[in-house]
Amino acid sequence: MLQEIFTKTRNKSEVVKEILVFVLNLLISTFILRLVWNRSLSKHIDVLKPIKSLLDAFILSLSIQVVRGI
Repeated sequence: MLQEIFTKTRNKSEVVKEILVFVLNLLISTFILRLVWNRSLSKHIDVLKPIKSLLDAFILSLSIQVVRGI
């Protein structure tokens, strides 16, 4: 992923911008994932337990993005 960023961008400011957008995307998806998981998924699917920490939500969000290929 980082290699793609470096080949697409022309200067350091663009690289920093791309990395910040990636991190912001990851953080926003972490909060949304925790909210949806705890309010909807864990209530309706008995096997799933609520997410208690943001670290667990962050790891789950990161793994979902890796599987998606982003």
